[in-house]
Amino acid sequence: MSSVYYYYILVTSFSPGYITGFFKVNHSKNQLLTGSTGAGVCLEKGVKTTVDILPSKKFKLKININGIPYPNAIVSKSVVDQMINKSNCQHEIVINHFVNIPILSGYGSSGSSALSLSYALNELLGLGFTKIEAAQKAHIAEIQCKTGLGTVLGTYYGGVQIRSHPGAPGIGKVTKIPISNNKVVVSFTSGSLSTSNILNNQKLIKLINTVGKTSLKHLTRDPSSDKFLELSRNFSLQINFFPFAFYKFMKLADRFDMTCSMNLFGNSLFSILNINETQEFYNLFLKSNIPGYILFSPINHSGAKLID
Repeated sequence: MSSVYYYYILVTSFSPGYITGFFKVNHSKNQLLTGSTGAGVCLEKGVKTTVDILPSKKFKLKININGIPYPNAIVSKSVVDQMINKSNCQHEIVINHFVNIPILSGYGSSGSSALSLSYALNELLGLGFTKIEAAQKAHIAEIQCKTGLGTVLGTYYGGVQIRSHPGAPGIGKVTKIPISNNKVVVSFTSGSLSTSNILNNQKLIKLINTVGKTSLKHLTRDPSSDKFLELSRNFSLQINFFPFAFYKFMKLADRFDMTCSMNLFGNSLFSILNINETQEFYNLFLKSNIPGYILFSPINHSGAKLID
């Protein structure tokens, strides 16, 4: 690795946010094959990551999230560990994640951070990985840290999608669901949940896999955004994931033909609506008195990318 040519060069990349509606867990001894099948939607809001390198006598790493130092950002550190030989790296690497989706709340922030970081590191340091190979490093980081299963595969492609085969990009398979340009994702969140705790609950995983397998079959037969929302809702209800306040909001939204479901996993609720329905959704949220943060986002169709 050069000690001159890359100093003070900044590389920026972007990965969309991702909301999972339903899924089925697929474990393998090979982390590239581990992942999930299911369905989800990519958000135009997501994670922008910049990477810079500075001269140093030995390897140093700084990680900031929205301007705050996070020296123990485990997913980002896992990506760095996979991509860089630290013993030969005499640089200070400065990573800045700019996250404009709620963190640890079911919007794919960990996977999006990992994927945008892998792209930026690969470009800045001239590591020579293909786009798919860099994305696979991000997928492995999520598997190792137990922060997600299918987010990296989903954000690699973009769109509203069916993940029909599990695994990292290049291995897992995604089919995009056609959707009109006037559709947006509407959502609100009341806080975070630990994905790792959920993924370690074997009784819950068994139920998830049973319901997720059936949901995937139904969506494959009728690949539409309306069916996606219907099946996502049924999935969350069957695994008993709706908090009571969110359930009441869901029933209220039904009166306005707004089908809502839960973000997996977070104390968050989402729907896909026409642009002209967003004000009504916002009004319902205010009337509900549910504490939290509301989010509107166009659907991202391009997937993760480097930014010029």
